[in-house]
Amino acid sequence: RAFPAVTGFVRFVEPDGSGGWYIGGAFSHVGGIPRNNLAHILADGSVGSWNPNPDGRSVSAIAVSGSTVYVAGGFTKIGGQPRRYLAALDAATGRATAWAPEPNTWASALIVKGSRVYVAGDFGYIGGKDRKGLAALDRDTGKVTDWDPGADRNIYRLGLQGSTLYVAGQFSIIGGQKRNRLAAIDISSDTPRVTDWNPNPDDRIIALAFSDSAVYAGGNFENIGGEK
Repeated sequence: RAFPAVTGFVRFVEPDGSGGWYIGGAFSHVGGIPRNNLAHILADGSVGSWNPNPDGRSVSAIAVSGSTVYVAGGFTKIGGQPRRYLAALDAATGRATAWAPEPNTWASALIVKGSRVYVAGDFGYIGGKDRKGLAALDRDTGKVTDWDPGADRNIYRLGLQGSTLYVAGQFSIIGGQKRNRLAAIDISSDTPRVTDWNPNPDDRIIALAFSDSAVYAGGNFENIGGEK
């Protein structure tokens, strides 16, 4: 099964739950079909008719929950509606739902867990509340919850294992604890608790991946976890 050719580049791929994928990035065509930065590849490798057509720069993150596709990126219009940097789209029609948290600048990572959408990025303000680089939004309404780890700088990557949310960015303080650029937060309760996990990289992390027993991190660092 061949993946259709993309004119541009793909930044993010998310399974659709039916053998296909949603792809986001900075591209103009997929399989020869016009698609601006966001497309649906069906299980047979063909390009789906789903076309939210975001404007602006690239799509940076996608998360799927049931019949809703959450998208982050540099857009100000998507799914036929004005939506700034963050939107929820109908998985069947591509139309934007009423969900509209409106961060003041880019969001770069999304994870759906239970009734919440965890969002990370450059923002300092989202959904009418001050949140520095990380927020938890109601999955259905987009309302910002009281959950607030209080990072002192931006967060760019998120990963999830069970009830532990891994965050990577430029911060040095999060959840009231000293953590350089990489931290783990217990999200099993409404009060965020930073765990003792502390690899302390000496430069930024740009990628996270997981196995059953390990967290894999990639980036510009030379020292991490006490090793060079």
